[in-house]
Amino acid sequence: MEKDWSTEELLKWDQDHILHPACPVGQNIGIVFNQGQGVILQDIEGKEYIDCASQLTCVNLGYGRTEITNAIVEQMNRLEYTTLFFGFSHTAAIECSQKLAEITPEGLDHFLFTSGGSEGTETAFKIARLSTKKHKIISLYDSYHGVTLGSLSATGEGKGTEWHGLGPLAAGFIHIPSYYCYRCPFGKEYPGCDIQCAKFLAETIEREGRETVAAFIAEPILGVGGTISPPPEYWPKVREICTKYDVLLIDDEVMTGFGRTGKFFALEHWGVKPDIMVMAKGITSAYFPFGAVAINNKVYHSLEGLTISAFTYSGHPVGSAIAVKVIEAYIKDNVLENSATVGKYALDRLNAEFKSLPCVGPINGLGLFIGIEVVKDKDSKTTFDPELKVPMQILARARENGLLIRGRSIADSPGDRIALSPPLIITTEEIDRAIDILYPIFADIKP
Repeated sequence: MEKDWSTEELLKWDQDHILHPACPVGQNIGIVFNQGQGVILQDIEGKEYIDCASQLTCVNLGYGRTEITNAIVEQMNRLEYTTLFFGFSHTAAIECSQKLAEITPEGLDHFLFTSGGSEGTETAFKIARLSTKKHKIISLYDSYHGVTLGSLSATGEGKGTEWHGLGPLAAGFIHIPSYYCYRCPFGKEYPGCDIQCAKFLAETIEREGRETVAAFIAEPILGVGGTISPPPEYWPKVREICTKYDVLLIDDEVMTGFGRTGKFFALEHWGVKPDIMVMAKGITSAYFPFGAVAINNKVYHSLEGLTISAFTYSGHPVGSAIAVKVIEAYIKDNVLENSATVGKYALDRLNAEFKSLPCVGPINGLGLFIGIEVVKDKDSKTTFDPELKVPMQILARARENGLLIRGRSIADSPGDRIALSPPLIITTEEIDRAIDILYPIFADIKP
C-alpha cells in the first residue's frame, strides 16, 4: 500500500466503507490478512493462523503456489479475455474441458462454464427445466446451494440464515428432510430406519406429480449445514428413485469436489453417477472465480438445437488456464491421497481424544471434510441455548490462538457443528497443531 496505514486505520476504513457477507453491516472481525503460504495466513500485524477452513472451503491447494500464479500471468499475456457467446471459443476453454473430461465420472463430459457455485446451481436448474420441460426442483433442508435467487430458493437452511428477510423466493422449489441420522427428522434410528430420508423423496415426487418434477439437487455431504455425511445406502437409493421417476439428479460438488473427501468427487464414494454436476471452489483452488456444470449424454442430446443462457465471464480464459494447472497439481502432487490419509488421521485422533468430552457429540466426515457436534447433554442430545452462540465462541477462541475454523449455530436447524476443512496439502504435523489448539477449547465447554 502506498500509504503507511495503521491496523486501526485500516479496520476503521473497512468498517465505514465495506459491507461484509455473513456479517452485520457496519462490523468486521478485527483481522486484516496480508499474505499466505502453504496452510498459513498472516495478518498485517504479523500474527500467523493455520487456515483449517480453507477460507470458504475453497483454497484446496493452499497459498503461494507459484506455478498457478505463473499460469495466470502467462494466460493474461497471451489472451486476457474473449467470450464463449455466439459459438466463439478459445484454446484455454477447450483445454480446460478436455482436462475436466479426464477426471469427471464417465459420461459427464459436456460442460458449461460459470464464475462460481451460485451461478453453477442456477445454470443446472435452467438446464434441468429446459431438458425435461418440467419445472419443480426438490432439495434438502439443512442444505446450501448459493445466494442468487434460484440457488437461494433451493437452499434449505431456513429463515435463520440465508432466507431471512429475502422472501418471497422463487416458485417451484420444494424441500424435504435431510440425511441427518443423529437428529433424524423422522424419529428413527439407523440402520433400522429403512433409509426413510431417501424413500421420502419418492413419496414427494408422487405427491407433487412426476410430470412436474424436473430435478433433485443435494450435496453429497452437507457443507454449510454442518459437514454431515449420509448413511451409505442413501445415495444409491436416491439414484434409483430419480431413475425410476425420470427426475434428473443434480450433484452439488461445489464444496466436496476436487479432492476434498479423498476422491475427485464425493459421489464416487458411493459409486453413483449424477445427470448434472456443479463444480466450483476447488476447480481453481480459489485463485480465480470460476466454475463448471457437467451434463451427461442424455441431457446433452435433449438440449441440442436449444440456446442456453450464461454469464459474461463464463469460460474466462484465465479461469480456464488456472483450472488446467490446478487439476494437474492435484494429480502430480498426489493431493487426493494426502486428503484421504491426513483426513483419516485427523478423524481417528479426534474420535480418540474428543469423544469422551462432556459436550462433544458425533464426529464424522470424509477426507479433509470433518464435522464435530457440540451438545449440552449427550444422553438427550440437547443443544445449547442458541442465544449463547457456543460455536461462535469456539471460533473466536480458536482465532485468538491462531486457528481458523468454521461453525454453525442456527436456531431454526437442530445441531451446533464445528467444521474442519483445511487445504488438502496439510501435513499430519500441521493437523496436530490445529487439534492441539482445539482440544482445550472443547474441554472448557461446560453443560
